Amino acid sequence: MKFTYSSEELKLFCDEIIQYSDYVAIDTEFVRINTYYPKLCLLQLAFKKQKFKKILIIDVFEKKIEFKPFINLLKNKKITKVFHAGRQDCEIFLNLFNLLPNKIFDTQIGAMVCGIGDQESYESLVFNFLKIKVDKSFQFTDWSKRPLSKLQIDYASNDVNYLCDVYEHQIKLLDKLNRNEWIIEENKKLTQKETYNHNLNSIYKKIKVNKSTKNKDLIFDLIDFRENIAKKLNLPRNHVIKDSKLVNFVKQLPKNFDEIDDISLFSKNEFNDLYKNKILTIIKNFTLKIEKIDNSIPKVINEKLQDIINLLKILLKMKSTKYAVPTRLIASNQDLEDLILDKKSDIPALKGWRWDVFGKDAIKLKNGEVAIYRSKEGLKLINIS
Repeated sequence: MKFTYSSEELKLFCDEIIQYSDYVAIDTEFVRINTYYPKLCLLQLAFKKQKFKKILIIDVFEKKIEFKPFINLLKNKKITKVFHAGRQDCEIFLNLFNLLPNKIFDTQIGAMVCGIGDQESYESLVFNFLKIKVDKSFQFTDWSKRPLSKLQIDYASNDVNYLCDVYEHQIKLLDKLNRNEWIIEENKKLTQKETYNHNLNSIYKKIKVNKSTKNKDLIFDLIDFRENIAKKLNLPRNHVIKDSKLVNFVKQLPKNFDEIDDISLFSKNEFNDLYKNKILTIIKNFTLKIEKIDNSIPKVINEKLQDIINLLKILLKMKSTKYAVPTRLIASNQDLEDLILDKKSDIPALKGWRWDVFGKDAIKLKNGEVAIYRSKEGLKLINIS
């Protein structure tokens, strides 16, 4: 393992990877305290050369590094870039270089496809495959502080050291399970820029809002607005508007500038003057949208088709058990609702490997061509047409 500040060392290492390996393990250490975007502090790379592991840790925080050789490595279509839970790492590269690695393999996704739990941690996978306990005591350290201790550098090194081995074990297991197409399809999402657009649903789930709160759907419009400001100013979202203020705001639903001022939505007073026109427009558009909503579709789902959705959920659980993967990997609740509403063109569960595993039987079940019955061996499908 080598720790360096040198651009030349990075170039030589990248050249070696291209010459001797078909994959590189990648990890980053970063800080994200007073900014929206993570600030890169360390870059860790590892590969195997004639069965011996080589590791490079690059300190990028204080020294200016020439990243061109690394960028070329990320672009290289012959080299697989191996991450664990690599979305944030890839997001860093997207922000720094305006590009994403191609040919990605994420071992957290790989574990899910292999049937080894859901969102498994790195240390869990290292122990699962290698029977080695990883020290995670520096997991929440401030990587922007210098100098770094030997223990911190060793910790950063281990994050790519065992990643090579986990990757090689998973490749063999995926081949044995005949799920290579699955993993290619799942990892491809990490190479697409739209994957890194902010997800309103995931942000909304973190906000503590009562289900009975009136106008709670307005929060979706407000968090989208907040996210765009946070990105533009590179500030944490709560430095723009706190979650608690969002909830309080929708409960009161102001109707004019004076009422917006009284509620004090923004974390900084100057934001109020800059953006209250936009806030009022968001409220007016939301009110119009509510007035135009046709309540017939939710009513149809709730009263007439909920039984079919419940059957689809049973089928989904059957498939999840059969293939030993989480249900959410196969289909979401939204997929099932869209299937009932015949929104077939955009349903992930009806595409790719999911079609073979779940989609085609889901369509048959919905159309009454198959039924679920209980046998001595458990629940099974039977043709009825």
